[in-house]
Amino acid sequence: MDSLVLYIAVGAILKMPNLSSGITYNVEVKENSSFSCYTEPLDDASPKPKVIKLYLGSQNLKISCHLYNVNEEDTLENRKKLLLLYTSSGLAPTIQIFNSTYSGIFYFRMKLEENQSTWTIDIPRRNITYNTDIAPIEEWFVRFTMHHRLNMFATEGTLLDVFREPLLQWHLGKPINSTEIAALIPDVINITVSKCPCANDVAVIALICNDTVHGIYLGVTYSGFISRETQWFNMTNSLCSLLDDDCAGLSLVNIILTNNHLIILTTLGLFISQDLRYPTGRILNFTKPSFCGFERDDYFSANVWYNVQCLANAESYEVDYISLSFNKDKTLSQVSTCFYSNDPYIEWYSCLPHRIHGGKTLSRRVVAFLIDYQQNTGIGLITVQNKAMVSVYKITDHKLNRQTKFPVFWFPDPKFLPFGMFFHPGSHFLYVYGSQVCISGNIYGSEVWFSDDGGNTFMLLITLENEIIIKTNMCVYSHSVAFVTDKGNIFFTKAGLERYAKLTTSAHDVFNLYYDHLGSLNIISLNESISDSLEVHLLDVITLIQEDDIGFDGPLSPQYITEQQMVFFEHIPLNGKSRSVQKSRFYGLHKGKVLQYRPRGSATIVNVFHHEYPPQYLSSVIVDVLEKFPFGSEEKNSFIRNSLRILKVSDTTRVKLQLVSEYYNSSEQVVSSSLNEFKPSDIEKTVVIPGFSSFLIVEVLDSLNALADATMPERVQFNKSFASDMWFVYDFGTKNGRRWKIIVDTCRYWVRELDNLPLNAIKYLDLTQTFNFGFRVTPVNTAYPIFHMPLMKLVVGNPSIFKVKTNDYWDDTDSYIMEFSVTNNFYKQGKSSIAVILTKASLVCDVSTIVLTLKSGCSYSKSMHYISPVSISAQSWLHGDPKDPYGFKLLKQLPVNYRPPSKLGIAVPLTDNFYNADPSKPRMRDYFAGSKNSGAYKQCANKSTRAECNCNDNEKLSFFVAFSDCKEKALRMKYPVTRLPVHFRVDSENEYTPLVSPFFVTVTEVNHRTNWEVAGTNETPSMLKMRAYLADKLNITLYNPEALALNIYGSELFHFRVATIPGVSFCNLLDEFQIYVDDAPLAFPGQYLVSTVTAVLVGGIIFVIFMMQIYEINIWNKVKSKVRKKNKVSVSETSASVTSTSS
Repeated sequence: MDSLVLYIAVGAILKMPNLSSGITYNVEVKENSSFSCYTEPLDDASPKPKVIKLYLGSQNLKISCHLYNVNEEDTLENRKKLLLLYTSSGLAPTIQIFNSTYSGIFYFRMKLEENQSTWTIDIPRRNITYNTDIAPIEEWFVRFTMHHRLNMFATEGTLLDVFREPLLQWHLGKPINSTEIAALIPDVINITVSKCPCANDVAVIALICNDTVHGIYLGVTYSGFISRETQWFNMTNSLCSLLDDDCAGLSLVNIILTNNHLIILTTLGLFISQDLRYPTGRILNFTKPSFCGFERDDYFSANVWYNVQCLANAESYEVDYISLSFNKDKTLSQVSTCFYSNDPYIEWYSCLPHRIHGGKTLSRRVVAFLIDYQQNTGIGLITVQNKAMVSVYKITDHKLNRQTKFPVFWFPDPKFLPFGMFFHPGSHFLYVYGSQVCISGNIYGSEVWFSDDGGNTFMLLITLENEIIIKTNMCVYSHSVAFVTDKGNIFFTKAGLERYAKLTTSAHDVFNLYYDHLGSLNIISLNESISDSLEVHLLDVITLIQEDDIGFDGPLSPQYITEQQMVFFEHIPLNGKSRSVQKSRFYGLHKGKVLQYRPRGSATIVNVFHHEYPPQYLSSVIVDVLEKFPFGSEEKNSFIRNSLRILKVSDTTRVKLQLVSEYYNSSEQVVSSSLNEFKPSDIEKTVVIPGFSSFLIVEVLDSLNALADATMPERVQFNKSFASDMWFVYDFGTKNGRRWKIIVDTCRYWVRELDNLPLNAIKYLDLTQTFNFGFRVTPVNTAYPIFHMPLMKLVVGNPSIFKVKTNDYWDDTDSYIMEFSVTNNFYKQGKSSIAVILTKASLVCDVSTIVLTLKSGCSYSKSMHYISPVSISAQSWLHGDPKDPYGFKLLKQLPVNYRPPSKLGIAVPLTDNFYNADPSKPRMRDYFAGSKNSGAYKQCANKSTRAECNCNDNEKLSFFVAFSDCKEKALRMKYPVTRLPVHFRVDSENEYTPLVSPFFVTVTEVNHRTNWEVAGTNETPSMLKMRAYLADKLNITLYNPEALALNIYGSELFHFRVATIPGVSFCNLLDEFQIYVDDAPLAFPGQYLVSTVTAVLVGGIIFVIFMMQIYEINIWNKVKSKVRKKNKVSVSETSASVTSTSS
């Protein structure tokens, strides 16, 4: 137990930097334990999944987790042991659920029960999301740790909302079993996979068969093909119904899954599904757009292009586009050979209309066409007269303008034949790939070009020989990009980086690549012996690229530039062949790699150059030294004990190296040394003289003389002798065995994001907002400090919509810091990515690019809230009766079916809004026709009792008129209410700011009551100008929210709405609040009638008394005499009665 406590304390200290603001990436942490978590109920004996895939349904999220040692067997006994160990120490797991806009922390129960082997947690669905509609929704990431903030045993996984995911609500066709799929495997010639843009674990896989098999066969997975639950469908009948059952030759060409539709390209046409957001419970239906003039062979060579974007929380300007290109020249019967459309894909437009050039119409074949969602442009990859170009056109109202946005980019190599084009999802990195064709028409290589400015400029990224890129795949989470060639080789790069590496060669003839939502790269192939006929092979990318040695058998000659930088020259092979048949073996693949020497020494290749000079050298690379290379020892290079003289050789570019036993220095003293000879084994060794040219030994003439090629001929000192301590020897040749290799470097840069943002964060930028971001890069394991060299690059996808200001510097800890702020440029909505690229990062770094997406618009989390003058808890609102210190009740219980008074009086309510509604009770004050004809339930419409209204606590607490049916209480104030201060705040994510100018507001009473007024506001000059400017447009007075106050002259309920004016925010900011005015005097005209009657009565009494005094009328004496007389008569009658009785 003591050792565990010590381990926890040390771990907390080591991870202390993560406790401050920000997240550090690329820090290698090796832990021996990990979490296994699952939502499905599993018995203790069954094997537990190591890949965490969780699923959220319509009910609560119930998760079970256990800890296991990665170096030991995961047994039930070990699970119980680890659970007991950490729980008894006061530790339990936590789960962080997050995506690009949301993050929440939840804690497992710290409870021990008999035979317990897992920690459990039950999270109500409403605590994660309130939404239940079917729509594109981001798949969440989950991160499990042992105790929040300690980051112990951090394990990542995914959480998919299967209840809302559109594709999972449908049957795509007739279900078929794996046996039927297994029968098709021999005829399958290709596999295509398309992922859901927002949830990459949801994917469709389709089979492309040869001519012997006709039909459309698709599989659907929700676990990224991990759980063997792929469900297969035969969609042939669904599509044939649109072809009048004439399905001869129906085969699949390509398939695309967009946010709302499934797009299927077949040999008989293009098919578009109905909207996936509105399931019908029946088989998915399709429509078929008509493109005149195209036949089956045209569709066979056509392709569908789609720029992947996730439209969860889509803005009004966000919409999906697809395009269809036919690989042919336009004929007279065809409008175009490329068409594009936007969701719902009803109207189709030509990608590029023909333009007149020099009076002649040039036929242009569109190879690919994409929509740039950030710059709102259409990008066409076009071939014109056997030349390739990229043309960018602006889009207005979904239509292309004829004027290009940028000058056309022509690819410099006339032999380049483009095949395709794609954007990396979520970023603004554009890739174009194609082949190199020689004059005879044979393909001899492939190229990939890269653009980060939307197609304005391109740079060559990849050059391959004797193979063609035929497939691509991208991952939005890890920013990885993979290319597959026709030889099955898989190449790997990362978005924004100018380097790439070879991963492996697939052993399958028919396969495809697939990135799941966590960024794991898989090879998907067919296997009839597996339950769902799919074989999934996970590629360990880090291990594969680090094991690949891309060195070659050829001599290198090092040349020092500085102590920290060198140049390695590639010499032609010393095999007697002519230089004209030699080809450089240094190329773009080597950029960013490490040249590693055995037993020690390494350097990073910074750049690659091909040149004709100096002679005998084909190319060179500049390297930054990471670890110094060792000199050749005297034991293996005995000739270095001598002095060296450089001599010219006639009729050749080579020089002669001559060993001498003495030389004369500046003091003209003789320096002697023992003489050692050149040996044949010294060929391909390099003589290095600091400050002068290096020399690669190519031939040993005799024991004292050797021929060599200079790396820098201008820096050769002929006929000068160098003492043995002035020069040294390197052996980067192959004659004695190659002792160097070129591999992918380890990750040498930590990057720290200073604002606790996820890797693919989405931020909403309002008009008056400014966002500040900061990143710190710390070089680690470098041979020399790196100063005054930028380590990060910023790429803005749409610089016209945002203004970005940057500031970068080096701090006292030798870390490079980049800070930048972002503000809106204009009152214009749109979005842009900002990519922060770690330019020198290795491909093995977990994080080399961080992409932030900024939307110029209103965040769904931004809202305006009324600040109550008294603080009352939610519990008191719902169940209490709070009072102020003087015993005054702060809340008023509203009567059932209450409606506020109108200007006609308290007894004549005319508003449509009920409060504390109960359909089973009579309507209050329903006396007059106007009251009977007005009023309508909202939440309680078509209900018979209040219980059926299903009012929850949030609706009972809400001030919005939409929930007035549920409102039971209101804030109570005593009449009169004068100069009531009204304050608001604006909430946005974790930020709270008071509502101040220029957020000018309007004030209305939702029930049209008039006996109130705005008593005060801060009338600034800007507010007065804005009021005058908007007087005709708003038809209502605007006010400054600062120092806003109200006077209320009426009684009972007042329901106010305060809203900001248009133009100060992309958000429609508004809030409502209610005040119940109690203890008010009688309403008009009751008070005046009572006062008048009282005055008349008092006046009349005074007048009567006055008249009695004038006429000396003593009414009192007359009254007394009359009373006495009456009394006498009564006594006499009594006496007579008594006498009569006696007699």
